Amino acid sequence: MLDSKESSTEHVSVKLQRNRQLRYLNRQFQHTQKGFTLIELLIVVAIIGVLAAVAMASYRNYILRSELTETAAKLGRFSRGFELWKQVHGRYPNDSHLVLPPDAVGLAINQADWTQETVLGGNWNWEGPNGYPYAGISIDGPTATEEEIIQFDFIIDDGDLSSGKFRKTPNGRYTFIIDE
Repeated sequence: MLDSKESSTEHVSVKLQRNRQLRYLNRQFQHTQKGFTLIELLIVVAIIGVLAAVAMASYRNYILRSELTETAAKLGRFSRGFELWKQVHGRYPNDSHLVLPPDAVGLAINQADWTQETVLGGNWNWEGPNGYPYAGISIDGPTATEEEIIQFDFIIDDGDLSSGKFRKTPNGRYTFIIDE
């Protein structure tokens, strides 16, 4: 009889142990089904942060390129205005700083556009041939980085600030040379 009691106790003990194991596994299964762990959420947030940083840098570069292209178009309009004035009068207007040349009556350039600060910082400046060995439009006092100025040079010229139509002249200004 003792054997039967022992086997029955052993049988109950095995059943209890199985029940505990099943409850443990059930709890583990339920735990994994409830949601994300903190680590998983941190990883997702980190990935979103990296993607946002890349997107913002790309967006800023896109905006800068757009503004530089608009500035290059404005510089082209100014250049054509001075060239047209030369065709009519036989010479370029005299040198003037930050304002349109006073002797350039009828110059086809909007005064408000000319006096507006450039995207590169600083203001437009006419460097007439009576003061320089060339006629050109410079940017006086730019605040942009040299990298941004080189990017502007790539849009309108060759990306080399030591040569080409847009370059750094001996007076230290970045100048678009119209005529030499």
